[in-house]
Amino acid sequence: MKYVCVFAHPDDEMRCLGTLLRLRAAGHEFAFVTITTGDKGLPYHPPAEQARAAEIRTAEMQEVAAYFDAEYVSLAREDGFVFEDKDLRADLIRTLRRLGAEVVFTHWTTDYNPDHVLTAKLVTDSALLAPLSSFAPSPDVLPHAPRIWYVDPGPGHGFEATHFVAFSPQHATRKAELIRLHRSQMDVLRELSGGTDYADQLTAYDQVTAQRLLVEHAESFRPCLTDRRIPWPSDLPGQL
Repeated sequence: MKYVCVFAHPDDEMRCLGTLLRLRAAGHEFAFVTITTGDKGLPYHPPAEQARAAEIRTAEMQEVAAYFDAEYVSLAREDGFVFEDKDLRADLIRTLRRLGAEVVFTHWTTDYNPDHVLTAKLVTDSALLAPLSSFAPSPDVLPHAPRIWYVDPGPGHGFEATHFVAFSPQHATRKAELIRLHRSQMDVLRELSGGTDYADQLTAYDQVTAQRLLVEHAESFRPCLTDRRIPWPSDLPGQL
């Protein structure tokens, strides 16, 4: 199966890495797509580093993708100013086709960040058109619309999980290591949170989620329920 993560920025894949690790162990294939390069993502860094934000964050995202033997693609829109237009929708349609997307992980439809919200809608709309050759013509039209899972955005956004994936302590350790590959964002999030390590915060959040399953670590999801993009429960790993 080909799983494609489509998120707004490099590092937004953090909340589904445990699930990706289980899918990797089962032999599935991956690709990572971001709508932006995260070029505004170093607000507390020196000006010289701010100017290199896209370069720095691209390199970090490529490290994560390399662990999954995955291609990383950025559609290179401006961070914080993502608006859907004809070109952006066509770019994503063609990207989903070229990557052979079967299942897509993306943002929940309500979020604190406008780029995330736009990306969720963009994915939902583009997935419908990817199998239709009259839209954004390209030679590699998909046989079916990719199925979509929305990733838990954290508390406060009206997300009530319907599906859960448990993962082992070994996967939890690896997840934290992958999160910390986003070194620039660990610095930013440490500044925002008064010194707390964000990988540790996500580990604690996964442990709270896991309490609903009586396991140690888990992530949660909701399926897209829009026609032709509804995923199968079997697209997610089963019980440990």
